[in-house]
Amino acid sequence: MWDGLVIGGGIAGLMAGIRAQERGKRVLIVSVGTGSLAFASGVLDFGRVELLRQEEKHPYVLLGETAEKAFSYFLQCCPSHHGVWGRTGMALTPLGTLRAADLLPEGLDASPLTHANRIVLVVPEGLKDFFPEVVKANLQKQFISSTIQLKRLRIEEFVDWQAVGKPIPDTVYAKFWCSEQGRETLKNLIGEMTRKMVSDSETLVFPGLHVAACPEVEKILAQAPLPVVEMTSFPPSAAGQVLYDRLRGRFKALGGELLIGSGVERVEVESGQARRAIVKSKGKEISFTAKAFVLATGGFFGRGIVASSTEVRETVFGLPLYVPPEWSESSFLGAQPYAYTGVEVDHSLRPCDPVTGKVLLENVFVVGRMLAHWDPWVGHCGGGVSLTSGFLAGGLL
Repeated sequence: MWDGLVIGGGIAGLMAGIRAQERGKRVLIVSVGTGSLAFASGVLDFGRVELLRQEEKHPYVLLGETAEKAFSYFLQCCPSHHGVWGRTGMALTPLGTLRAADLLPEGLDASPLTHANRIVLVVPEGLKDFFPEVVKANLQKQFISSTIQLKRLRIEEFVDWQAVGKPIPDTVYAKFWCSEQGRETLKNLIGEMTRKMVSDSETLVFPGLHVAACPEVEKILAQAPLPVVEMTSFPPSAAGQVLYDRLRGRFKALGGELLIGSGVERVEVESGQARRAIVKSKGKEISFTAKAFVLATGGFFGRGIVASSTEVRETVFGLPLYVPPEWSESSFLGAQPYAYTGVEVDHSLRPCDPVTGKVLLENVFVVGRMLAHWDPWVGHCGGGVSLTSGFLAGGLL
């Protein structure tokens, strides 16, 4: 029997598993896929916690006092990320605009740009979904006193890609920079830029680099005489994949076990307690018993919640959901009510009946996007709620 069975392998599920393993528990994570981490930018937002706690039923009403602890715990788990509680950093988007960020991967801190007289934007030829002229224009709007220059970079290894008009994904470029040839190319580029420096206040903006993916690249940049700022990228993201790999690696190093590629079909319940998870793998049903369960199936985007013309349902336990009376808002960029759909919980993250408030399952903890009453985009708190709820659940397993 497992001490804990986590259903879902995204950031909330992994955080729950890591903390439980560190507490000496024996945990299995079962996940259909890798969650959204590999597609996300690697930047994590907590939002304005104290302000969000004033919203009725927002998860931070339950989790707010734990958020700072979860923030610090994450930095221990992922030292390649940086952040200071209560101090918002800045990162560059794929379009060259600034965005607020609470936890940043190595290299994505855009603060050096505020002091730069000259900003040199590297343009790796063929990089997919990269629009250098748009980025340059946006940089110029934000840093009016800086000179923005383009530095086009042709990589011989990708000549064949370009010959057939095939764009080069961000993840492929990241792997190239980690290679021996890539590191040599990077050294030569840094050397060239150093020789052409006209002042001490110059900064290099480098899309597709991703320092966190390679310690050798990090060493090269640490020795560079000018700061190098990376950019976030459109999915799939090398920075997101690195974060996923590191969290998964930490969980496994602690003795945790993962079953990726197989979803939980259902969980058998007896006397208000979840007992067994039924997993379908290679056409066979396998039963896993556990003392406690974490529901981390990712809401609509992880198919932990599905909707049809007749119903909205939670797919593993069949838990009742809070569903807002209005489903959508006509403005495309406006707050969308459907985002608030989810499972209502008590202070221990146990699922509750949305009408009576009664705890439905004593040994099940709901985390991340499965929680009701919050919008990760409007509140800019997606990473914070997921990390904090996962951290708390890991302490309860």
